[in-house]
Amino acid sequence: MPRTRAQLLAVVTAAAVALTVAGTQSGAQAGDRDRRGPGVAERPTKVVIIVVDALSKEIVDTYDMRNVEALMKDGVDTPNGYLGHTGSVTVVTHNVVTTGALPKNMGWTTEGYRDVDGLLGAPGGLYITSNFGRAQMAPLQQAAGYPHLSDYLDDTGTVFTVSPKGYAAWGLSGPGSANTSTITFGSGPTCPNPDGTTTRYRQPTGFNVPAYFSAACGSRWLARRDTIYDTGQFPAQLYPATDHRYVVGNDPAQAGGDVWATDAVLEIMDQEGDDWSGIFVSLPGVDKAAHMWGGVNDPEGATPGYDPMTHMEYAAATADAQVGRIVQALEESGQLDDTLVVLTADHGSVAAAEGHFHGDFEPENDYGYYNWYYGSPANDVPYLRPQEALLPLIEGTDDGTGDSNVGLSYSDSSLNVWLDDQSSAAVADAAAIMADLPDVTAVWQRRGDRYQRVTPVRWDRMHGAEKRWFATKAQELVDTQAADYGPDLIATLPDDTTYSVLGDHGGIQRASQQVPIVFAGAGTSHHDLRAEVRSVDIMPTILRAMGIAPTVPMDGTAHELPVRRGGRP
Repeated sequence: MPRTRAQLLAVVTAAAVALTVAGTQSGAQAGDRDRRGPGVAERPTKVVIIVVDALSKEIVDTYDMRNVEALMKDGVDTPNGYLGHTGSVTVVTHNVVTTGALPKNMGWTTEGYRDVDGLLGAPGGLYITSNFGRAQMAPLQQAAGYPHLSDYLDDTGTVFTVSPKGYAAWGLSGPGSANTSTITFGSGPTCPNPDGTTTRYRQPTGFNVPAYFSAACGSRWLARRDTIYDTGQFPAQLYPATDHRYVVGNDPAQAGGDVWATDAVLEIMDQEGDDWSGIFVSLPGVDKAAHMWGGVNDPEGATPGYDPMTHMEYAAATADAQVGRIVQALEESGQLDDTLVVLTADHGSVAAAEGHFHGDFEPENDYGYYNWYYGSPANDVPYLRPQEALLPLIEGTDDGTGDSNVGLSYSDSSLNVWLDDQSSAAVADAAAIMADLPDVTAVWQRRGDRYQRVTPVRWDRMHGAEKRWFATKAQELVDTQAADYGPDLIATLPDDTTYSVLGDHGGIQRASQQVPIVFAGAGTSHHDLRAEVRSVDIMPTILRAMGIAPTVPMDGTAHELPVRRGGRP
């Protein structure tokens, strides 16, 4: 029987949900202090970055995430901030946040990648980047020539990265050094149960994983596999929850998902004491629920066999509780005044409205991958079952040999296409077909360091504020992908449209772009930054706050953080 919401919230620590930053920042109960108190560092010496995957501002408001709202109120919020790049996807943004590099300068731009220089194999090979591990990301990161935040911090203490998603972890952490540690999930043991059955698990893996993250049967750090709950049905079956990588589960002794990641962060703080300089953590629960159930359109209790654990309300409450636990742990350890806390998201979530979901569905797990991808990537199985909405492009670029000119396509809340024949005529033919695909608002062709719009804008497919957003942001956002390894063509889509799963990321829509960017701790004040702060600005702003001179230029802007009077980071 599904548990009540009250029972579920108890699992994710009700006390933490009620926590407010005003009550945890040292001395903040009485408002901003006139000067720094005893023991407060002149500048922060540590950084904690919390990335709540898919956390749009709309989700924060809709689900009343009180700890996140408290950080926004009592820390340095950025009410005009936004993601600031495409593709607005996990595998891109985690790397943007800790490098200050836009996708066009960081090595890959979205979930598709053309290996122009042969860094991973034969030159020109097409890859899916969300399959990348350290072995694939590191050559691209190193070829781009930028340092990660961990490279600036690892001289003063170990830098830890924690994420249940491997590609998120490697983006946040960078290639790593002897003084960095990256903890994610890999395949684990099959363990016996008292009743004679066995259970498969995932276990901690990564780079320089501390020995206290045991992978032995019975360890708290294992996460159960083969757990689908109510997600084996439409729409969740397009991308179902099949283990506790993203879902908390029913066993508090081996909780998965966001609780696992936060428990790992707290274990690091406890084990390492003061001997760390950075902790970067990615919480993926909201992202998984939004993909499965359509974001804020989640039907919740109307779902047959409803289990709240896999849905948006529970995921938002869980993530919010973990934010509270991390800030509380910093306060209780006496490290909050020395630690700059950054809260952000890797993208928001576009919820497909009725009639604006253009993917196909078959009753088989993970069918959404056939909506996301078309082609035969070098690092995955072939995806040659394109959804009906994309067929005009796949079939219309056939030169008569039976082969489509689409080498790879990636579709979410935008359409991204890499062509085999990149001649002007072939690109123009494909662009003309894309313009007529369902709900496309414009088609953009990559030309050098920018994308040129090559079709009229379909203003009739947008409404009010959406039109204004498109007019002011579309060109800027698509241009951030303008690299020779990026897509040849991009088609933008309206606010409420996806081609993949019912809740998705990827495009220029406000729901994808309007994410929280908050700075707290380390003597910051409650005064907001009114500039249009972007994700690419996070890294240079951290370095400025810490008084660290960058060793290479960055694409982002270093903003000065407002602080309580008496000193500045």
